[in-house]
Amino acid sequence: THVRHGDDGKWLRGELQKAIAEHRPDILVHTGDVTLDGAESEWQAFVEAMKDISVPLEYVWGNHDMPLKKTEFAKGGLTHYRDIGNYRLIFIDTAYDGPFVGSYTSIPESEFAAIKATAETKKKILIFAHHPLAKDAPHFRLRNADAVLALFAGADVIAVITGHFHGAYLANEGKVLYSGVAPLARHQRNHTWSQSKGYRIVELQTGCLKTR
Repeated sequence: THVRHGDDGKWLRGELQKAIAEHRPDILVHTGDVTLDGAESEWQAFVEAMKDISVPLEYVWGNHDMPLKKTEFAKGGLTHYRDIGNYRLIFIDTAYDGPFVGSYTSIPESEFAAIKATAETKKKILIFAHHPLAKDAPHFRLRNADAVLALFAGADVIAVITGHFHGAYLANEGKVLYSGVAPLARHQRNHTWSQSKGYRIVELQTGCLKTR
C-alpha cells in the first residue's frame, strides 16, 4: 500500500470497503510495505484508515517498513500465526537489512527456531511473507528462501503468498501454490502506471484452494 499520509489512507479505505462489500472476506492479510518510508506518521495514517474496517487484519513488515521495527509498533508485523478452522495462517517477517534497501535480504538464522515452531501443527498451512520464496519468483527472492522453506519439512504447506514484487504471479512447486499480490497504492512512486493495482482473493473450501 506504501501509505504516505492521510489522503492515501482515505483512498485505501475506500478501495477496501468496496472489496469487502463484494467479497465478504473472513480476514485481510497485508503482505508488507504498509508504509512508504517507515515513518510513524505514515503508520498512524494507515491505522486511522483501517479503524472503520470491520474485517480482522493481519500483516507482516516489508522492507519499506523496517524503521517501524524499532518503535513501539514493532510487534504486530513480526513472525506469528493465526489458526482458522482446519488451517494455520503463518506470517513470516522477512524485513531485514540487505542490498538495495533490503530488497535482497535474508532472515537471520537466530529467527529460525521461532519460525519452525509455527509449523508444529497438523493443520494445513498457508504462509504469508513480504519477500518471495518461490524458486520461480520473478524478482527479489529471499536470499535464504530454501533454508526457510526447509523449516517446514513435514508440515502440510499448501500455499505461500507474498508481496514485494509489484505484480501478481502464480507458480506451482510440488503440491505448494506460490503466488504474488499486485500493489494497492494510490501514488506512482515505486509503482509505474503500467502495473496493475489490486489484491488477491483466496478461497478455502473442503480442502480446495482457489485464488484470483
